[in-house]
Amino acid sequence: MKKERTADNTRPFKLAHQILSLTGINFQRRSIIGFVELTIVPLKDNLRFIKLNAKQCRIYRVCLNDVYEAPFQYFDPFLDICQGENNERSLEQFSPAHLYAANQIDPDHAAGELLISVPAEAQCAVQEGRAVRVGVEFSLEQPQGGVHFVIPDCEGTLAERGAHMFTYQYENSSRLWFPCVDSFAEPCTWRLEFTVDESMTAVSCGDLIEVVYTPDMRRKTFHYMLTTPACAPNIALAVGPFEIFVDPYMHEVTHFCLPGLMQSLKVSARYMHEAFEFYEETLANRYPYPCYKQVFVDETDVSVAAYATLSILSTNLLHSNAIIDQTYITRKAMALAIAEQFFGCFISMQ
Repeated sequence: MKKERTADNTRPFKLAHQILSLTGINFQRRSIIGFVELTIVPLKDNLRFIKLNAKQCRIYRVCLNDVYEAPFQYFDPFLDICQGENNERSLEQFSPAHLYAANQIDPDHAAGELLISVPAEAQCAVQEGRAVRVGVEFSLEQPQGGVHFVIPDCEGTLAERGAHMFTYQYENSSRLWFPCVDSFAEPCTWRLEFTVDESMTAVSCGDLIEVVYTPDMRRKTFHYMLTTPACAPNIALAVGPFEIFVDPYMHEVTHFCLPGLMQSLKVSARYMHEAFEFYEETLANRYPYPCYKQVFVDETDVSVAAYATLSILSTNLLHSNAIIDQTYITRKAMALAIAEQFFGCFISMQ
């Protein structure tokens, strides 16, 4: 029997830890400035290239172990799938070309849009079994996918208008907002840092370790730590002037909603703890993470999206006491989000 090629036996390194730091989230320009650092463990001594996924990102600099400047190339075959062949326009021609383009950057085939060359002076540091830190400085501007900015057209400050942003993805498309190994087969631990305006709150995966203000008190940085390994597709972020409600039945659960929706949030989430109890009793296992957060945002394509320790839900699920029919729809959506914490986030498909 032919052995199936998977990410475990094709990628020349193992991902151990990743830092994601977004220092400049600009709502007016719809732009992001950030930095990632991936700690990888080479699986062979002669590692010459490191391939990562990064789509619609502008890459400024790549550095190994904070010392060695690494040359890099960026290539996205999806920018020209048919490679200029305009002789025939048909699905029969487009479909195999699309598949070929996807395979060229498939992380489970040890491929990616960002090709980093390991410089000769760094070869001594790149030895089998010795961890290497790969730092990448990048930015996004007017992203076409992966990140959605909601900026209501009315008067007032961004916070007063309820401006917010959130990430969204279908399967493995985290590459749309930060460089990574965009595969379900490469889980690792995470450190997440997000710098936002003083009036905003950044909600992401893992435990909130601390919030550090700048000396002028105009900006603050949220530090999250995710110690349970998770893959890049299960990392998400929401930033906005959220109102915060700690669940009275389960203090490790926190709810976030946009201004003015707190009363509806309390009504909608009042029975959510029963879903946790049901799953834990049915599975004879405790919830796999130390905390859980659910954020209600506007203009979502789907009602529920689950990530490690975090779910992003539509504000349309919130309801008052007077609307009975919506109660069942909302409870089902919240229960689904919790179920996907067990199956989909903690236990992933690969």
